[in-house]
Amino acid sequence: MPSARATPTVSLISLGCPRTLVDSEFYLGRLKQRGFRPVEEVEGSDVAIINTCSFIQDSIRESIDAVLDAVALKKQGKVKAVVVAGCLVQRFKQELVQSLPEVDGFVGVDGSGDLEAVVQQVLGGRRTAAIRPRPASLVQGDAPRVALTAPHYAYLKVSEGCLKGCSFCVIPKIKGPLVSRPVEALVEEARRLVVERGVKELIVVGQDTSDYGVDLYGRPRIAELLAELARLEGVRWIRLLYCHPRGVTPELAAVIRESPTICKYLDMAIEHADDGVLARMNRGITQARLRRAIEALRRDVPGIALRTSVIVGFPGETEAAFEQLLAFIRDLRFDRLGAFRYSNEEGSASFRYGEQVPDAVAQVRFARLMQLQQALAAELNAAWLGRTCEVLIDEADPADPMLFLGRTAADCPEVDGLVYVHSPAPLTVGEFVPVRITDTYEYDLVADVVG
Repeated sequence: MPSARATPTVSLISLGCPRTLVDSEFYLGRLKQRGFRPVEEVEGSDVAIINTCSFIQDSIRESIDAVLDAVALKKQGKVKAVVVAGCLVQRFKQELVQSLPEVDGFVGVDGSGDLEAVVQQVLGGRRTAAIRPRPASLVQGDAPRVALTAPHYAYLKVSEGCLKGCSFCVIPKIKGPLVSRPVEALVEEARRLVVERGVKELIVVGQDTSDYGVDLYGRPRIAELLAELARLEGVRWIRLLYCHPRGVTPELAAVIRESPTICKYLDMAIEHADDGVLARMNRGITQARLRRAIEALRRDVPGIALRTSVIVGFPGETEAAFEQLLAFIRDLRFDRLGAFRYSNEEGSASFRYGEQVPDAVAQVRFARLMQLQQALAAELNAAWLGRTCEVLIDEADPADPMLFLGRTAADCPEVDGLVYVHSPAPLTVGEFVPVRITDTYEYDLVADVVG
């Protein structure tokens, strides 16, 4: 263990999704437990760790750029060693080790236990790699976490890997099949987050949260897990992300409806709405079934805010298929929507599909879709005007002492809209306040504090 007289410092850049962020918090927690000191700034730290993403080409480029930036600091003597971890390492393995000789250490996606040893070794001048051919199971036990989010909210990763096998996705090849953590372990981790960090909002994540528990219990137990989490004292909001439409059951809808703690919000990716494209994506669902699932959710959970994501430019997506997608979005009017241009990833089933859509065509379709969603979002937001609701304050505006940024229960941090809250008195970050909506934009709201 490092001596107290010369405690090495570690910085960490976490890229990609909240699941990676959870891993990063565990990594820093374990390093801190072993005597290292986490610091925010890469420049000046002894070891710079980049926890990478490699889901699509854009994320690969972002990861490589971050690695090269850290290497540049090392060459300038501003960092002693650079360690690369996560999906990029797991996906490209020895190819990455050979192509980046300036990097001192490499760790795969299951780096808990390995990362601490690698950091110690690279500080001793030894270049090393810890990459298993197939990832091990999720972090177990009571490992600490160092917060990389604001202290009032945290992500709770309930599972890793996936059973679905969508043709465009390389995640199962990187992370392996579904591995869930036991209900009891997750409830205990959530309890610690509430007690030790003061978390008020738990955001439940996994590759496909609707399948949570199938590997452990022989059936999905996401509804039961949410019900258990909702019993924790001190939790005000629980939010569920990343459900597959096939796994959204009446039992799950009932738990969301009945618990005042669970946000009336669901992230459920449809990916497309044309039957031919859905079949080529191997989504195991049709437009008609999607429509029934969404209509049932809105009937069973009145006022639920639905977030979805879609892919444009998938191989074989004709203009008619794209128009089907636009018509579906226009008709179903999702409260929140994210869109992606198809990324042709080597290792995915769709990599060798014929009828690849030209990039220029995909870009035009992406712009058309986002223009439609912007108009729909503006109409949906306009319905908030004059309403009174509860807002969670995320931060204060540094330029205006009477302006604060918050979110409604219908908004997830980082990906959804904001509420610009005007208050004559100071508000506290992490505080829930009643507000009245006084103005609306395409994606954001403006409000005054009530009382």
